[in-house]
Amino acid sequence: MPLWNNIAELMDYYIPPLPTVYWFDVIRLCNLKCVMCPQSKGLKPLQARMPVDVFKSTIDDICENRPLVKLYLSGEPLLHHGLFEMIEYAGGRGCRTMLHTNATTLTKEMAGRVLSSSLTFLCFSFDGCSPAVYEQLRPPSQFEHVKSNILRYLSLRRQRGGAGPRTTIEIIRMGETADKIDAFAQEWRDKGVDDVHVARYTTWHGLVHDRRAGKGTGAVGYKPCAAPFSHGCILADGTVVPCCLDVNGRMPLGNIAAGGFRQIWSGNEYRQLRLQMLTGALEPGGICDRCDNTSRNV
Repeated sequence: MPLWNNIAELMDYYIPPLPTVYWFDVIRLCNLKCVMCPQSKGLKPLQARMPVDVFKSTIDDICENRPLVKLYLSGEPLLHHGLFEMIEYAGGRGCRTMLHTNATTLTKEMAGRVLSSSLTFLCFSFDGCSPAVYEQLRPPSQFEHVKSNILRYLSLRRQRGGAGPRTTIEIIRMGETADKIDAFAQEWRDKGVDDVHVARYTTWHGLVHDRRAGKGTGAVGYKPCAAPFSHGCILADGTVVPCCLDVNGRMPLGNIAAGGFRQIWSGNEYRQLRLQMLTGALEPGGICDRCDNTSRNV
């Protein structure tokens, strides 16, 4: 019997455990137009905010294995009026929670709310290796304003004896930042963050210009992606998509309004995607077929 048929038979019966990591696109609105983000090109017009009650019912559906719940994707989460209610609800159901924020709206009051919350992880998306580079990459933000917001947060955290979420600052490796990353990392470690994360640049399945530093010279073969087996991703309107790069819902797998995430996870669309991923029989030209996570460059 051909290997493909063996895999297909197995996939008829196999349903992976519920994901250990979820992205909830709680808000699609952002006050910046960062050049490395699909916001700079305009997102597909979908529901702007995930209702708090929808978030809560989904947490009830998926919380049994205490996953990491990331309350961000395409927009700025601090702009969602129900964000802290979401954090506390997820935490109360045993989930770990995480935010990425551009810190533009991180007032003293907001910093205090973050530090007093049950949030597990906080990451500042900054790329602030110099005022000129930062303001070129993240218009219309102002370098000194955002840097002062982050420093005030770190000062408040020290005053509270280090209470609050584990705090990381992130810089994306790209042409504009590659030669400045080491200095950036040292500066922010000295200022008191718990970690500095250097993120790999992505084009979001071709939605933004490729600004990678040291681009590869060719593909080195197929590599299955883990996302359909271990990650969940839900857009603000309830659409479930295969991974956090599909911000415009180009590969919808279902909607939680029709029965919840658990039902979609075990449904035919996910099963078919997992089979395609394992066999390499991805839709030609589709988002998975041309993704960096399924083929590596050298």
